[in-house]
Amino acid sequence: MKNIKLFSEYLHGKYGKPLHRIAIDLPLSCPNREKSGGIGCIYCASDGNRARHLRHNFSLKEQVSAGLEYVQRRYRGNAGYIAYFQSFTNTYGDPKQLRAWYEEALALADFQMVIIATRPDCLGPEILDLLEELGKRYELWIEIGVQTSNNRTLELIRRGHDFDAVRQAATALAARNIKTAAHIILGLPGETIADFDQTAADLRTLPFQAVKLHQLMILRNTPLATMYAAKEIEVEPLNEYEYAAAAVRFLHQLPDDWLVMRLMADPSFEPVIAPKWWMKKSQFISYVQGLMAGGDGMRIITADGSPTLYHPEYHQHFHSVAGAKTEAIIKFVQPSKIAELKNPRLLDIGFGLGYNAAAALEANPTVEIITLEKDLRTLDAALKLFEPESLHYKMIATLQKNSVWGNIRLLHGDARDSVQTLPSQHFDIIFMDGFSPDTNPELWSYDFIRELKRVLKPDGVITTYSSAYPVLGAFLQLGFGVAETKAFGRRRGGIIAQRSGINELADKNSNIILKSTAGIPWRDPGLCHSTTQIKSLRQRIVNKLRKRGIPKWFKE
Repeated sequence: MKNIKLFSEYLHGKYGKPLHRIAIDLPLSCPNREKSGGIGCIYCASDGNRARHLRHNFSLKEQVSAGLEYVQRRYRGNAGYIAYFQSFTNTYGDPKQLRAWYEEALALADFQMVIIATRPDCLGPEILDLLEELGKRYELWIEIGVQTSNNRTLELIRRGHDFDAVRQAATALAARNIKTAAHIILGLPGETIADFDQTAADLRTLPFQAVKLHQLMILRNTPLATMYAAKEIEVEPLNEYEYAAAAVRFLHQLPDDWLVMRLMADPSFEPVIAPKWWMKKSQFISYVQGLMAGGDGMRIITADGSPTLYHPEYHQHFHSVAGAKTEAIIKFVQPSKIAELKNPRLLDIGFGLGYNAAAALEANPTVEIITLEKDLRTLDAALKLFEPESLHYKMIATLQKNSVWGNIRLLHGDARDSVQTLPSQHFDIIFMDGFSPDTNPELWSYDFIRELKRVLKPDGVITTYSSAYPVLGAFLQLGFGVAETKAFGRRRGGIIAQRSGINELADKNSNIILKSTAGIPWRDPGLCHSTTQIKSLRQRIVNKLRKRGIPKWFKE
C-alpha cells in the first residue's frame, strides 16, 4: 500500500455524501467470555466496547433513535447511515434470532450499509447463509477480529482461536462475495516489529478488502490492567509516534487496493491507563498520511495553526498539540503579567522553537531576555517550520549565528551550568519549559530550582506548564508560594511560583505533596547527574520514607 485510502473517502466517492455509523448493541456475548467465565480477551472492556451513547439497556428502537439524534446533532447536513453491529460478537447466536434482530434494527432507518463485527470462529454455515442474504440487499462488510497472526500471542491474550480460524473465515466469506475487513491490534504483549511484519505478510495472502488498525490500550477494569499493574506481563504501550511508525510500516506491506477503515482507537479519555496520547484524531491521521507520503514525521501543525516538532529522544512534542503559540501565551506570558512590567528581565529555560521568547517580546517590547538552549540542532529544525521572511525565522537565524537578536541573548549549553553563571536576584520572571519532569528531571530538581531562586528577584515569579507533584514539592520545600494557572491542552493547569507569595494550592494537593511520597522532589546535588542517576536517587529516598511509614499517596 503506497497511499492510504480511508474508508470515509471510499464512502463519499461511492455515495456522494458521508455515511455515519449508527451503533447497535444486540443482547449478545461471545464464546470466549462464556468459556472463560466472563473474562474474555485480556484487553477487552466489560461492555464489549459499546458505543458511548448506549450506556443503558435501550431497546433496538431506542438505540437507533439515539444514534440518529447523536449523528444529526454532531454532524448535521446531508448524510447517510450505516447500521453498525459493533459490541461483543454479532454472529454468535441462534441464526433465526439473529435474523429477527437484524431485520428489526434495519427497518428503523434508511441504512445504505451494514457493518457486522464478529470473530472468525462464529461463522457457521447457517450464519453464512444469513449474511449472504443481507449482502444482496445492502452493502455488507464483516469486521473479523484477527488482532495478530501469531498463535503464541493469541493464546497469551486469551483470544480463544488460532490464525487458521481467520484463514477459514476470510475464505468462506469471500466465496459468498461478502466484503471483509481485518481488525488488527499493534503493540500486543510480547510482540515486536517482526511480529507485525509477519501478521502483514499473512494477511495479504487472504481475500480481505480492508484493514482496521488499533493501538493496544490498557483499559481500567480489564485483566490486562491488573496484569500490567502487577508487572505480570511484558507490555510497553506505544506512544503516538512509535505506533504511527509501526502502522505505516504495516500498511506499506498490504495490497494497494485495500481500504483503511480506521487508523487508531479513539476511546473516551477516562478508562485508558496507557498509553496517554495528546494528539487529536484528525492530527494523527494527517501525521500518518504525511509519513506514508515519505515525510520525516517530526513536524505537526497544532490546533491553533502554529507548527511544532516531535523530539525523538524525549518522545514528546516541544509544545502542546492544542496550540504551540497559544500555549506560550496562556501558560507563560499571561500568568507572569509580563506586559504590565517596565523593562522586565526574563530568564527563558528551554528556547526550543522560540515561541515563549517571541510571545514575551510581543507582549512587552522592552523585555530583556536571556534564553538557554542545550541542543543547537533544535534551532536548525526550528528554521524549517517558519517562512524565511517571517520575524520568527529571522529571530532564530540570527540567534543561531550570533547568539544575540535585539533584546534576546542565547546561552548555549546545559542549563544547569549556564544558570550558575548568572547574577543573583537579577530576573523578574523565569519561564520553566523543559521537557516533562519524568523524562527530563535535570531541569526540575530541588537543586536546580534552588539555583533559580538565587537568580530571581525577591518579588519575582516562575511560571511553568508542569504541576507534577515532585516539582510542586521542590517549590514548597524552598519556601515558594505556589498557585495553579489555567489549564490548556491538559486536564491540569500549570503553576506560578512566587518567592514572596503564599501557598494557594487546594488542601488536598498540599497534603499529597507534604504528607506522602508523591511530592518527594528529584535531587541533583552538584547539578551534574544523569537522568538515570536522578531517578534512582529519588527512588531510594522514597523507599526509605515508605519503610518509615510515609504513605505512597495521601488519602483523606
